[in-house]
Amino acid sequence: MAERQDELPGLLERQLRHRLRAMAGRDPRQRGRATTPLELLYDLTYVIAFAAAADQLAHHLSEGHVGAAVGAYAFAIFSVTWAWMNFTWFSSGYDNDDAVFRVATLVQMIGVIVLTFGLPVSFEAAARGESPNNILLVVGYIIMRVPLVGLWLRAARQDRQRRRTAVGYAVAIGVAQTGWLLSALLPLPVAVTVGVLAGLAVAEMVAPVLLERRLGAAPWNAGHIAERFGLLTLITLGEVVAATTNAVAVLIREQGWTPAAVVIIASGIVLATALWWAYFLVPSRPILERWPERTFAWRYAHLPIFGAIAAVGAGLRVATAAVEDKRLTAVHIALSLAVPTAVLLLMIFATWSLLMRSYDLTHIPLLVLSLLPLAGAVAAPPLLGSTGPIDPAGGPGLTWLVVIVALVALSALVEVVGHERVGFRHTVRVLDARR
Repeated sequence: MAERQDELPGLLERQLRHRLRAMAGRDPRQRGRATTPLELLYDLTYVIAFAAAADQLAHHLSEGHVGAAVGAYAFAIFSVTWAWMNFTWFSSGYDNDDAVFRVATLVQMIGVIVLTFGLPVSFEAAARGESPNNILLVVGYIIMRVPLVGLWLRAARQDRQRRRTAVGYAVAIGVAQTGWLLSALLPLPVAVTVGVLAGLAVAEMVAPVLLERRLGAAPWNAGHIAERFGLLTLITLGEVVAATTNAVAVLIREQGWTPAAVVIIASGIVLATALWWAYFLVPSRPILERWPERTFAWRYAHLPIFGAIAAVGAGLRVATAAVEDKRLTAVHIALSLAVPTAVLLLMIFATWSLLMRSYDLTHIPLLVLSLLPLAGAVAAPPLLGSTGPIDPAGGPGLTWLVVIVALVALSALVEVVGHERVGFRHTVRVLDARR
């Protein structure tokens, strides 16, 4: 007990005084490492970015710009999520929580906000057939990434053992930012610009794999990475809850409290909860701590996962627009909700397979059962003659809105119940075989 009391002053000084400290690298094998308050604060800025992207997606889907909206949304989600992933990767290896690290993190948070202001411009340009890239978006992206270049160079100076890897990361990020900036400034044809953007995205994802294979791994902690990704998943699921609340608020404003409003809000909460449950049925942290080499493929699978979760929120916003504008049909709402939910369920299945290094075909029947309610939500309205817009005053249109939201929630619920009843045995069996 006396030894612990002697350690307390030093511990408090480290927590309360953020003087400059050596950036020598964290222990990649440390068990039980938790997310810091600064990382949580950083993550919260992404609520704004995801919400803005979902709002723009819903607005342009409601206007009928489907292809342009999906393309601009994919570009936005990659920009936001990839910057987050890069910082998370670095902080997992080199977070020393000194003043320089804190200031660099806050500057990146400012970049997230600047990028968010560029999202409406990006979607409007895509709707006109132009490039989704714009200078405001790129400036925000550069603000998010340039501090990371400085942090990697600092790590290179202070962590001699991994100097080449740290310099490689700094150079790769710097070159990529130059490419993003030029793609916004040069007057290239739209097709060429889109091709350049796709090439830059692929190059950014390939670079870390090549760097760590050829120059050595950065000291990232696999368990810490798993926790950070799980927390961002929770934040993104908050968009589904917020969108559900907004949809019901519009319905209440039109009609007051009705059974339909109660069913929609209940289904939306069930959907968000079931998606959370389904995501955390994949045992990411214990598996990555045991086999950290699987982290790369696992983290890349989260690009569509984060995008799909936020897009579910966009689908609920489309339902709100249908009630307000009275122009969208039940099929529009069904597609806007069913497609991202299907993508998310498929990616959870794919993530399990990547993580476990097993393609267990016994999971296929459960996956098919989960997708059946989504197919029903899309196919039933036209088959049963519902082709007109949703009418908030009641009638078949409003009934279909309730049925669609309930069916989408049912699909995620089937996944959870099926795994709890049967699917977990497959995970245990694969782990037993690996041991």
